[in-house]
Amino acid sequence: MSGIAHWLKQPFHLLASTQSRLKLVIFCGLFGCIFLNVFLPFNMGAWFIKGKAPLYIIITFFSAAGVAALALTQFGIRSLFKIKEVTRGGFIAWLALDLFAISLAMLAVNSIFTEHSFFEWDEYLITLKYTVLVLVLPYSLGILILYLQEQLRVVQELKLKVTQFANLENIVVMDEAGRAVVTMNSRKILYFKSEDNYVLLFYRLDETIKKELIRTNLKKLEQELNFGNFIRIHRSYMINTQNLVAATKTSKGYQVMLDADTNLVLPVSVTYQNLFLERCIQKAS
Repeated sequence: MSGIAHWLKQPFHLLASTQSRLKLVIFCGLFGCIFLNVFLPFNMGAWFIKGKAPLYIIITFFSAAGVAALALTQFGIRSLFKIKEVTRGGFIAWLALDLFAISLAMLAVNSIFTEHSFFEWDEYLITLKYTVLVLVLPYSLGILILYLQEQLRVVQELKLKVTQFANLENIVVMDEAGRAVVTMNSRKILYFKSEDNYVLLFYRLDETIKKELIRTNLKKLEQELNFGNFIRIHRSYMINTQNLVAATKTSKGYQVMLDADTNLVLPVSVTYQNLFLERCIQKAS
């Protein structure tokens, strides 16, 4: 029992957005209208007085009333009570409310096209039974479609994260004209240094530090290499935090060491100190 109670308390996100609820209402309305017109379940044609209205008009009227009732619960009542998200147990309770509202709408339409009174209890029970039988299929399919769309969205997000991770592993540095100049594993890159209209790329190759002159600027590189591990620390420097060895607090602020073998130390200017603290110091602690 505790497992069931825990399951019922889990959040149910599929109908949290207005777009998802709108999709459910439209799908149930279209599916129900087509299903009732094509298959005429429960011998519906024998219920109505011939000549009062064409049967497809009556059935379409039923479908429209059901859509209106479903829209009322999913939008009107939710907005009235400011309900955004529910638990799984709350969703089951809301489904019961949907069925109740739609069955009342069906009963009202039925009283218009037949001789039955709106207040007949036996007629309401029959209407409720048929409402459940007709609605269960499109409602279930609608929820299933929303679930599959959510899973596809999650898969796309995972693909994006994998792509971003791959981008972290292999960096393409472009010049100001957008031409690829350098392609290398990001861990080899130590830092970039501004040199007038150029940028010097310092990187490790085997046991030595090499440099490459690229015609671009740090501001452009900062936008292109927005992967999290590249951070601007000075008007003239942007470092790769993957190779950050140490950060030392001085009287003038912070300075960073990027290569233990060569004791390569760069200053962190006041302008970029808060960003450096947020991305490197506080994150590490």
